[in-house]
Amino acid sequence: MVRRFNSFHKGFTLIEVLLATALLGIMMLLLTGSLRIGADSWEAGEERMAKASRLFIVESFLRRHIASLLPVSGVNKNGEMEPAFRGTASTLSYVAPLPDQLEGGGLYRFKLYVAGQDDNRALRVSIVPYQSDPNQSKTEPKPIDDLAIVEEVRNIAFSYYGPETTGGNAPPPGGPIGKWTDTWSDYQLPTLIRIDIEREGEDPWPTVMIAPRTLMLR
Repeated sequence: MVRRFNSFHKGFTLIEVLLATALLGIMMLLLTGSLRIGADSWEAGEERMAKASRLFIVESFLRRHIASLLPVSGVNKNGEMEPAFRGTASTLSYVAPLPDQLEGGGLYRFKLYVAGQDDNRALRVSIVPYQSDPNQSKTEPKPIDDLAIVEEVRNIAFSYYGPETTGGNAPPPGGPIGKWTDTWSDYQLPTLIRIDIEREGEDPWPTVMIAPRTLMLR
């Protein structure tokens, strides 16, 4: 017995077209969502990498230069002796050497400070040739550089840990080991220097703790 098919479908019904269109729309929606999530993840990853790189560069700079500071002293404009290291809650000034490859080497005064207003504040570093007695020079030395190392700074705090001194002398045996303070102007260097940095729109950076090498070598 031979069966013959006299007719067969040559197209799609309206319901089939609507179902296919709906499925295609769902697939495109899922694909678009996946692409958006992938793009957001890529941007977030790049932002985290940029933040980590910026943090590493700034921390390396601070550790390298602050750790190499020297316990020198000099004469101020009034002819009085004073320590070269001076620290407050928002500024830090110290004397450290530069490599011979940079500006011929020598001693320079580094000053970390915050400049600007509102969300345009930046942590800057000024580098000036050091003069132990500025009264012997007729001209005040000009900065060889003054650059921003952290932009969009919300808050920055310097603090210093060291033994309590009396008149510049070390504490007596059995006395208190030390304490944290937000100012330092003694001839004796602090044992530790702490730096806390916050940028606009970011979580606080990890605290940077620095010990001067002159103390580490003792």
